[in-house]
Amino acid sequence: MSVVETLAQTLVGQRQLRLVEALTELEPLDNHQQVGVSPLRAESEKWGLESGAITSDLKYLQSIGLVQCFESVAGINNVFIKQPGLDAAGEFKQLKCDLRKRVQEIRDAVLNWLYDLYLQDVQAASTNAFVASDRGNFFGEPYTQSELDRAVRWLRSEEYIKGVAVYGDELLRPVLTPKAIRTIETGNSVNALLTSAGVNVTEVHVQGSSGVNIAVASSNVNQSNTLTQGQIEQVEKMLGSVRALLNPHILGVTDEVIADAQRVVGEIEAETRTSTPETRKVKALALKLMELAATGTVQGAIDAINTVVQQGITGM
Repeated sequence: MSVVETLAQTLVGQRQLRLVEALTELEPLDNHQQVGVSPLRAESEKWGLESGAITSDLKYLQSIGLVQCFESVAGINNVFIKQPGLDAAGEFKQLKCDLRKRVQEIRDAVLNWLYDLYLQDVQAASTNAFVASDRGNFFGEPYTQSELDRAVRWLRSEEYIKGVAVYGDELLRPVLTPKAIRTIETGNSVNALLTSAGVNVTEVHVQGSSGVNIAVASSNVNQSNTLTQGQIEQVEKMLGSVRALLNPHILGVTDEVIADAQRVVGEIEAETRTSTPETRKVKALALKLMELAATGTVQGAIDAINTVVQQGITGM
């Protein structure tokens, strides 16, 4: 996972990516990608930034090698954008315009928008009101009307929303179905559920045990609490992302903490390479990584590690 993909996992990281992108759009002060920061401070809302966080975000971006800050007693006034920073800005722009990601993300965005209104006992007049909402964008890039129409059409056909259909794909007075509410409240994505279509799921709680796969109403199935090959591959991806952040300057921790974290990463790798890697042991070690990361002082990096580890644990 690249630096951009890792940062994009958290709201703080997304803000930092918007800052890198904004820096590349400013008029250079010289021929070497040096720009002044004052325009961003003066019009932070225009750029989708938080004025109070610009200084700390710049320092974090410097710690991961994307920019070089020129700081005086007056603060950081000028910034030199390094090549990795220019590359990150370009990659972020591509990510925001990725049509395949956008077509799936907008489905969940529309549902969550309606759910927010549902919790406030507010009725949306039309699905077209979504584009002007806080959720009407993908990493800051507004969704188009055609993307919304496609999403509404899909959500209706899959029985997640209903309302009064008018010309085109617009719905008047849209409401969530019980199926949609269950999906949101269980923390699932409508896209993730596509892979389990037609499968009956039974929840079984085992007292005093975790990480155990239970097969219900199945024949010729061997019960197992070991990782599958697919889960091992997901753990390996998780470790790759974590390694990229295991730096004392990035996390704001001591060398000893980094050494402990690297040792835990090694233990996870060793367990996945055994003939019967235990799910429970890998989960426990992954949680240890989160505990070590929590001792850091750079919240953006802590959030990034927590996100990728949680995603790894969820897939087990």
